Amino acid sequence: MSATFFDVAIVGGGLAGSSAALILAAAGYHVGLFEAKCYPHHKVCGEFLSSECIHLFNQLGVTSHIQALCPISIRTVQITAPNGTTWTNLLPSEAWGLSRYALDKLLADHARQQGVVVYENSTVTNVSGRLSAKFCLEIRSASHLSTFQARAVIAAHGKRSNLDRALNRSFLNKSQPFMGLKNHFHGPPLGDQIRLFVFPGGYCGMSEVEGGLANVCLLVRQEVFRQAGGTIEQFIAWMCQQNPLLGQWLSQATPVHDRWLSIGQVPFIRKNLVENDILMAGDAAGLITPIAGDGMVMALHGGMLAATYVDKMLRQPTLAKSLLKDYAQDWRRQFADQMRLARALQSIMLHPSLLTPGLHFLNKFPVMGELLVRYTRDSHVLKQKRVSP
Repeated sequence: MSATFFDVAIVGGGLAGSSAALILAAAGYHVGLFEAKCYPHHKVCGEFLSSECIHLFNQLGVTSHIQALCPISIRTVQITAPNGTTWTNLLPSEAWGLSRYALDKLLADHARQQGVVVYENSTVTNVSGRLSAKFCLEIRSASHLSTFQARAVIAAHGKRSNLDRALNRSFLNKSQPFMGLKNHFHGPPLGDQIRLFVFPGGYCGMSEVEGGLANVCLLVRQEVFRQAGGTIEQFIAWMCQQNPLLGQWLSQATPVHDRWLSIGQVPFIRKNLVENDILMAGDAAGLITPIAGDGMVMALHGGMLAATYVDKMLRQPTLAKSLLKDYAQDWRRQFADQMRLARALQSIMLHPSLLTPGLHFLNKFPVMGELLVRYTRDSHVLKQKRVSP
């Protein structure tokens, strides 16, 4: 088979893309994985791996490799309101803290070992074609432009990219008022805790990753960011004033990187799951608000789900059109309830007048807090024995 033709081309080498590639390679397909950047690299991400992620890692056969990276054990969650009101609760089971810098490279390397052809520094600028014929992918690298062909395509390119514009995706026309920032810090130990500090218009999460570094990742309304001065330095200073306990921790911490990573127009809105016969996966399919701590498991699970449907379509091409509809329905069945709950929780988080009495309520009735934590989990992962073909 020509090196320029694949059974399946996957756009994006993050969690969704790599998990899909691993599933399809294991099923015997010739898979090309196209990543816009070079491994390893940092991403705006809370880097929180819930216990459901560990279950999926077992299915992908990478758990022991990930354990060798020494992820940090996370067992409790704590939320702090601007006035200092705090609620703490045990997680249902152990979670891990591990940087995307380490994790994404590990998964891509494992995909290579399983026969996936991984292209780095390769940006997919356009995809044309249909399942009934073949797809053509236009790729831009540092040195040249090239073209690849594939029988099927999974788009796992992240929250938003030039490919979304090339496909004329409708979500780009809707309001997307949030932005995200992330850095790593040397600071006071966080132990086995993930902490969320709320401030007007946003919240900041922190937990440890491998090596004892603290991941500090925050979400804020872009309007609030501008009103706080419009620069990252001015905003961070303002944020620390709004939540003194957060400011106290940051005053004792030193950033690892000179510059914060940032992303604008974060799209917590409904997206089409299929575009021109291309299956969307990971954040390209839909983005859950970070308060739920489910972003990484949704990416892994969603990538594996997309791979399952691509396998079905390639094995039963006469059913491809109906399977595309089934994929969209299945994706929403698996994730829609979690996403609605996470949006509701974020709405409360962004209104201190609701958050403070809410935290008092959870402290008074601990069982409600335990139920709340459980309802945010991706229960579908644990109900199914196998996601792969």
